[in-house]
Amino acid sequence: MAENKKYQLRIDGAPVEVAGEIYHAYHAMERHARVLEEKDRRNGTVLYSDLDAGGLLGVEMLRDENAESVEDAAIRLVLTETLRRCIKKLPEPDRRLICALYFRGLTEREYARWLKISQKSVNKRHRKVLKKLCKMMKI
Repeated sequence: MAENKKYQLRIDGAPVEVAGEIYHAYHAMERHARVLEEKDRRNGTVLYSDLDAGGLLGVEMLRDENAESVEDAAIRLVLTETLRRCIKKLPEPDRRLICALYFRGLTEREYARWLKISQKSVNKRHRKVLKKLCKMMKI
């Protein structure tokens, strides 16, 4: 007798006949969703969608922990500009060394080969120029 039982679900307001397994699975999912909603209410869980307001999504109002802060961005810009001015004040050979190593991405060995001097000489000059830049920037 249980085999002849007809199961129906409302879809878009109209009753639709479905198999028993579908009917039971559907209602099991509904019960599970209600249980989860009750747990969220008890625990005070707030959904991002609860923060939606006036065309602004709640998730857009959350702070991005990986984003650079305004203060850090301002400090970086000031330091970058100070460094540019200091590099411009360097003698031409020192400026070329810094540009080659930091802006063109050459290694000390490649730059030494290009100048036809030892890599050790380039390394010494490099350290000397960096110390000079630090003094100029007062770090």
